[in-house]
Amino acid sequence: MALETVAGGRAWIYSHHVGRGSAAGEGFSTPVGVIPAKDGVLYVANRGSDTNPNQRISKVTVNHEFITEFGKTGPTYGSTEEPHFAFLTSIAMDKDENIYAADEWKNLISVFDSEGSLVRTWGEQGDGEGQLNGPSGVSMDADGNLWVVNSLNSRVQKFSPEGKFLSGFGEKGSDPGQLDMPWGMTIDNNGDIFIADWNNHRVQKFDTGGNLLATFGYGGRGPGSLRHPTGVAVDGEGDVYVVDWMNERVVIYNQDGNPLTYLKGDAVDVSPWAMKSIEANPDMQRRRRQVYDLEDQQRPFRMPVACAFDQDANRLIVCDTQRNRLQIYEKDMNYQDPQFNL
Repeated sequence: MALETVAGGRAWIYSHHVGRGSAAGEGFSTPVGVIPAKDGVLYVANRGSDTNPNQRISKVTVNHEFITEFGKTGPTYGSTEEPHFAFLTSIAMDKDENIYAADEWKNLISVFDSEGSLVRTWGEQGDGEGQLNGPSGVSMDADGNLWVVNSLNSRVQKFSPEGKFLSGFGEKGSDPGQLDMPWGMTIDNNGDIFIADWNNHRVQKFDTGGNLLATFGYGGRGPGSLRHPTGVAVDGEGDVYVVDWMNERVVIYNQDGNPLTYLKGDAVDVSPWAMKSIEANPDMQRRRRQVYDLEDQQRPFRMPVACAFDQDANRLIVCDTQRNRLQIYEKDMNYQDPQFNL
């Protein structure tokens, strides 16, 4: 099967995937956010589940190296034994590699340094200026300010790193420029803000004053359409990647909002972490050999939630959420079709 997706003079070439289901260490538990850092380092937000409540931030590399994890326990609310997060939704990173994590249920922003030490927390529940109501997406701008999108009141707000309210915009609705349960967000190289407008089945692009600049997608299942988008990323050439949650794919648009293609997942390989589990379990090995279409079954995304584009390495990283892994694609902007008469 082809592992290259070609459109518009560029190609997205599947590289490999990182991860397996794990409560700790070499693996993830419902990954809902990823941030690329220097030297191939990735920070991954794990939400966990009712049966596996291991919410944490994993620090790993694209080459399957586990470095550390943090955020699993207190000291929020005076206890070091209770889980730190109630419902971890997204993460962002500043130029000093501090990690900002949003908790939708606690209406809290937690800031950790690159080693995982808690630096500070801030946030309070409410609908007023500077208050949070279901923070579901966070992104850092070029000036080091944190933008937060609130799912429950459809507001977008700008804060200093210490949590001081600076500005905001947004109102609930379905008209152009309005939002309904917005989820993920990103900021491009020009400082424009892209928001996954979850219940309106679209992504909207705003300037920092809240003026609508463009719209990507519409409700449906066909090419270029979206069903409850949850995440968005933009690369250095302006191509826009939208995590189409209910359609279980990533839709790729050019900067003018025209759909180019989509990715459905290409994980035909087994990660080194997953191979350790397989090799340790003979029954699992035998069962895998009995599945005639194993490659087709393990390939697709399952309910992906977020993505990020590493502009330094020119690669797209997709949180394949229900399969507890990251699928990684290399982008080729100068793709040429191979000769077929060789």
